[in-house]
Amino acid sequence: MEETKKTANEIQAALAMPFAAEDLEWRIQMAFESSMQGIAVPYVTNRAIQNRLDEVVGPQNWYNEYQPWHGTGKREAQICGISIYFEGRGFITKWDGAEDSDIEPVKGGLSDSMKRAAVQWGIGRVLYNMDTVFVGIEKKGKSYIIKPSERPKLDKAYMDMLAKLKLKAAAPGGVQSLLTPQRAPGGTEEKAGPAQPTSKPQEKAAEKEEKGGKVVDLAQYRKAPESHAWEYTVTDVKVQKGMSGENTSLMLQDPDGKKLLAYTRGTHPELRRDARLYNVRKTLKQKDSVVFYYLESFEILDQAA
Repeated sequence: MEETKKTANEIQAALAMPFAAEDLEWRIQMAFESSMQGIAVPYVTNRAIQNRLDEVVGPQNWYNEYQPWHGTGKREAQICGISIYFEGRGFITKWDGAEDSDIEPVKGGLSDSMKRAAVQWGIGRVLYNMDTVFVGIEKKGKSYIIKPSERPKLDKAYMDMLAKLKLKAAAPGGVQSLLTPQRAPGGTEEKAGPAQPTSKPQEKAAEKEEKGGKVVDLAQYRKAPESHAWEYTVTDVKVQKGMSGENTSLMLQDPDGKKLLAYTRGTHPELRRDARLYNVRKTLKQKDSVVFYYLESFEILDQAA
């Protein structure tokens, strides 16, 4: 019996089917050593991507290829193309790239570029709708890992996200049905509230505004009277070196106990643990599946008054 041919829309929907929680892996995106907490991000392994492509289009109907890319000027990078065969059109290729990683640089760059190319086909794209998840971490060698006891929390966060989007996960290890993910609503700026992912045009606009617009000098903050309402408490601070200089990453907590990740350029001694911020103006951003805020301006509550 001749196999029923899938339409392009059916192929796209099947590729984009959310993976089962058991098929996801999680890693630490950022660790705050002083509080032994970190930001966990989900990802789909290359093996799972290959299995998904084999299952949806057949192993004979797709292939991948890599090319070195030197566009950054600072670090070598790799780009990956995933090609899929469509009846009547032949092979169609979608590309994406990633910089070489710090550990096993070329291998890491190849692996990450394939994951990003897979997202171009919808594989794992739903993970970009995840809110930031904070977890307990523990030391392993010179690095940090997620505590094994946090796995139920991570699985629940993922399944809650799917429920919010009215999506059903595939059975572990396979495609269960055909569903097309719908992206959650996003925005570029909020006064306060839960993090929501931005769309790519909004993200690029925010980055352009950050680079070209006026950013308040945080060293010239004003101190508020003791009675002034506060919005966030700084629960942890980490200074990181990037390609464009130093950045300060912050773990913030609102009065209801909700945590969020924020950062600002440069180093700022006044941004210390237990500092209370108000009149916070921030821009929502997203890098891969991590949602965070760029602090444009704020004021600090004078706790010594």
